[in-house]
Amino acid sequence: MYDMVYIGPKSERYNNLKQKYTMLKHAKDLDTAKALSMTKMLWIIWDNIQVCDDFDFDYKANQWSQDVAHVFKNGDTFDGIVLIPKHTMLAAKEVEYRFLSVVKEVDIVASIPVPYDVFTPKTYEEYLLCAEQSTTDMFWVIWDDVDLNYDLSYYIPMYDTYHKGLTHIFLNNETHDGICLFSKDKTVSKNEFQHRFFANKKEVDIVASKPKAFDKFIVTTYEQYLECVNNSTTEMFWMIWHDVDVNYDFSYYVPKYDTFHRSLPHVCLNGEYKDGICLMPTSITVSEKEFKHRFFVNKKELDIVASTPRPYEVFHVSTYNDYINAKETSKFEMFWLTFDDIDVQDNFKFDIYFPHYDTYNRNINHVFKNGKYYDGVILASKNETISEREFLFRFLARKKEQDILASMPAPYDVVFISYNEPNADENYRLLKEKVPNAKRIHGVKGIHQAHIEAAKQCNTPMFYIVDGDALIMDDFNFNHQVAAWQYDHVFVWRSQNPINDMVYGYGGLKLFPTQLTIDMDTTKPDMTTSISKKFNAMPGIANITAFNTGPFETWKSAFRECAKLSSKVIDRQKEDETNERLKIWTTVGHDRPFGEHAIRGARAGMQYGLSNKSNLRLINDFDWLREQFDANI
Repeated sequence: MYDMVYIGPKSERYNNLKQKYTMLKHAKDLDTAKALSMTKMLWIIWDNIQVCDDFDFDYKANQWSQDVAHVFKNGDTFDGIVLIPKHTMLAAKEVEYRFLSVVKEVDIVASIPVPYDVFTPKTYEEYLLCAEQSTTDMFWVIWDDVDLNYDLSYYIPMYDTYHKGLTHIFLNNETHDGICLFSKDKTVSKNEFQHRFFANKKEVDIVASKPKAFDKFIVTTYEQYLECVNNSTTEMFWMIWHDVDVNYDFSYYVPKYDTFHRSLPHVCLNGEYKDGICLMPTSITVSEKEFKHRFFVNKKELDIVASTPRPYEVFHVSTYNDYINAKETSKFEMFWLTFDDIDVQDNFKFDIYFPHYDTYNRNINHVFKNGKYYDGVILASKNETISEREFLFRFLARKKEQDILASMPAPYDVVFISYNEPNADENYRLLKEKVPNAKRIHGVKGIHQAHIEAAKQCNTPMFYIVDGDALIMDDFNFNHQVAAWQYDHVFVWRSQNPINDMVYGYGGLKLFPTQLTIDMDTTKPDMTTSISKKFNAMPGIANITAFNTGPFETWKSAFRECAKLSSKVIDRQKEDETNERLKIWTTVGHDRPFGEHAIRGARAGMQYGLSNKSNLRLINDFDWLREQFDANI
């Protein structure tokens, strides 16, 4: 067996090998090794290799090759164990680079390279210390912002002096800013180290690591953003807004050497809007205004849909306090308002969104079409407070009207008021065919009191009154829309008189404001004008006022109307129009059913109105009216 000589320090590898091969000798260099050898050829074992367990040094050179050096495979390269003739003269560089001029390469793996030392420096100063302390001629640097997924088996042959003088940088997923294999003898500059961008380098296409994920923070306020800048453990961090739904894996990465983009905010798409999740640098701080509007002076816009806007919250409000509470509790800068008196359209999805950089639309209230008026759904801004009066009338001084039909007015309640009209039951039955949910108030004494009770039964801001003797026209629909700012108005449709064929508001269908009806002044003789001075005479005929159902009913109705006409107590009466109506009431209709009773009642009522202007309250007392009828007929 040939002599075995270990060249290098007496390391742990030497000691382990010595235990296996007791004949192993030690030398500081090749010349000393040859001097120690007593055999014609000797094995040279370098200190930067590990002898394979299955290699027993039993190789014998044949008689034709005993005068040449034999080099064995060191892993995949021929720079490992050497079997050399004792008399061979080798140049210093041949030994240093393990590249012999006259050699026989033996295709036997006798050793593997000793792994390069591994370090994890964070600063340039630590890197310099690593270079000084490394026991191998190359050493690995594993950065703290990568996750290693490589066995570090990469090796540069001893004879490859060119590549041993380069920094080898590996793929970090898709970019060459991952782990590095540095030369012990050729240090890089501080700038190169910090940016991982080296002047003399080899980019190795081995994915040895993947970037560690940038920190992620959910942010609502500017103060929270500043805390993120100070507390992030990564050079960039994801800023996730509180008002978005995330649908991204946060795999976007900015290479370490891309210093320009590493100093810019990166803005992802939020649905179709450019105000979504941001990748923020810790090296710069954006202003509070930039943060609020999510509009950065210097930025990179990414075509990555990383989130979608969270829908604005929807609040159903009835009172102004409800609105104030919604404004205070809403998590977002804008919020929806819906009301009791509207029916939201099925196809309206409350999905309108204004990006944060659209300051105009985010700082104004948006009102949507409610039928034909803009007094329905509101997209309210926290930056533009609605006053109590604006809320009450749903008429905002500063607003943007959106031409989108978001709702229709909820149908107003319909109430049928009857007392002792002979045809009331039949008229109510006919009304129910047209309005199945029509309510009824029956037998309440006093016109004012009956209407107050009717209003108390209603849940809508306005309600229709159908008199007990009214026959609704077939072509009339209870679909009139009142703008919210008109909720203190009275609307009266025309009716047709069956005795004298006059057509005006007497006995006509009425649309009253609910609360004002409950609060009406019961001392005024004309109930309609006592509710509100804002009177609207509606075109079209809504009903026939079929009051001529009997002698008393006919006489009573004519008496009451002509007493009011002649006393001039009805607001906004026109003299000529009133006189013409009195003339027709008192002269026309003899040939109609109960026409004579109508004319007599009209004449008696006209006389009473002319002489009793200050005591007209009695015309609403049906017992008193019965006494007058009995005394005059």
